[in-house]
Amino acid sequence: PAAAPAPRRSADAPDKGRCRGCGERLTGPMHRALGLCPDCSVEVDTGLFERLREWRRETAERIAKPAYTVFTNDTLAQIARDRPTDTRSLGRIGGIGAHKLGEYGDDVLRIVRGG
Repeated sequence: PAAAPAPRRSADAPDKGRCRGCGERLTGPMHRALGLCPDCSVEVDTGLFERLREWRRETAERIAKPAYTVFTNDTLAQIARDRPTDTRSLGRIGGIGAHKLGEYGDDVLRIVRGG
């Protein structure tokens, strides 16, 4: 049997190997996870981003689900950039609906506050 053709990416789909900000090729695992090159990621608190990723990994293991179902890297990067201080501002971040806000909001805000 013939192999199925590779799925085609739409013309406007992001290239995961390139910066969402400027299009430069990404190097290093953190910048690939952020989707931003070093120049474009200056607004993101990378230490906070890594703490959020660690919390997400632990949470995903505890609930036996893939990490991306907790929050995507894009959502974590936006949290690390915006540093929300309350549930209202956290709920404005893309990828955080009412369910995830109720399920994970307190944990995320504690991490953002440095706790």
